[in-house]
Amino acid sequence: MDRLVGSIQSLSSSEQDLKQLKGILNKEEGILLKNMSVLDEVLNVLDPAQNSLGYSYVLAAKSTSQKIDPQKFLNQVQRFIINCSPAQVRLASNKVAQACRKYAEIAIESNQAMRVIKPLKMAIQKSRIATEALTPIHADFLQACLVAKNYNAAIRILDEDIFEVSPDSTGVTPKDMLLYYYYGGMIFTGLKEYKKALYFFRQAISTPAIVLSAIMVESYKKFILISLLVHGKVMPLPRYASSVVQRHHKSAFPQYQEFANAYSTQSTDDLHKVADQHSEVFIKDKNLGLVKQCIQSLYRRNIQRHTQTYLTLSLQDISSSVKLSSTKAAEKQILKMIETEDIFATINQKDGMVSFHEIPEHYDTNKTLNHLDRQIQKVIDIGKRVRSVDESIASSQAYLQKSTNYERGMGARGWGMGEFDDFDDKPSTSSGTTNINVGGRIM
Repeated sequence: MDRLVGSIQSLSSSEQDLKQLKGILNKEEGILLKNMSVLDEVLNVLDPAQNSLGYSYVLAAKSTSQKIDPQKFLNQVQRFIINCSPAQVRLASNKVAQACRKYAEIAIESNQAMRVIKPLKMAIQKSRIATEALTPIHADFLQACLVAKNYNAAIRILDEDIFEVSPDSTGVTPKDMLLYYYYGGMIFTGLKEYKKALYFFRQAISTPAIVLSAIMVESYKKFILISLLVHGKVMPLPRYASSVVQRHHKSAFPQYQEFANAYSTQSTDDLHKVADQHSEVFIKDKNLGLVKQCIQSLYRRNIQRHTQTYLTLSLQDISSSVKLSSTKAAEKQILKMIETEDIFATINQKDGMVSFHEIPEHYDTNKTLNHLDRQIQKVIDIGKRVRSVDESIASSQAYLQKSTNYERGMGARGWGMGEFDDFDDKPSTSSGTTNINVGGRIM
């Protein structure tokens, strides 16, 4: 053990030394696991800034212990994250992620989720190779934000587009990716940013797979409800969604499909009936709040339809046609819709008449033009990335070899018999059923 500690202290300076040290640590990792009782002493000897690579291996080994001191471990990981060298931790990002996962788990179980949010965010920034790279720590960070109900802390990380998912460089797994999009969708739902939430849930259910995982199932349930909130209907799955999702998405969640069908009838009575009928399922899935919001959104959509037909309408007529309980309820709903700019109208309090107006926005303001410019620039940047990936694949030896073998196979067996056929039989990125843990609760 002393020899290993000596190697960590002496080989933590140059890039060549660090590569040598990483090889030693990988080879001698068993020594750390066999000497759990002295790991705290080792951490006291090592400097988290100068010996970040070795420090991360020691923390990862300690995270596997069944007799861990929770508060001491929290303090050790926090000290490491604050002081560690980004260049060194990127050489052992999987070990850093392992320690951070235990760090988040302990904090959540001990009701200290708020404490670990800032350090985990710092760990993401130090361990990733670029801002667009996904790490395993992303999911732990978002889970902590969810449990602490500090949704705003996650916005900056979630607003960073993810273009790179590299298991080799970061140790990220399919489960990490699914949880990132699931937790992201949950956070945007909590912030009532439903369009962004819909995007995240769609990404979760579109991940290539040969079986449905629990994460994908829960994501699709929320995808159905948020589709109703945003678009008034369930949006079709992307073409690139795996065939197993395409086959089972309508039959796997009958209660949610029935609710969506009732929504499409535009009858609030039918929607209430289905919601009451399947309330136990919605409560169990923790989706009753979304269900209630969908019901309210149908009232608003029914009111919006009047703007396409009438110039003026009485509160009494609106209340009757939309089936609200009273003219007071209709007035309250309309005022709320005017405030959120769902409709443009004025209410004459004297005679109880509502006058509907055209949309005043002509989309020619500086704000609109700046938004359009940002979106155009974003598309240009994505185009550059696509071209770069295309060039990288086209020059890949593995791709060229596969293409050659495929063409030879086609020549021998004809079209449709190459090794790229039957995509459903390719390995899944989410095999089996994966439980979703939010704040210690299995979902």
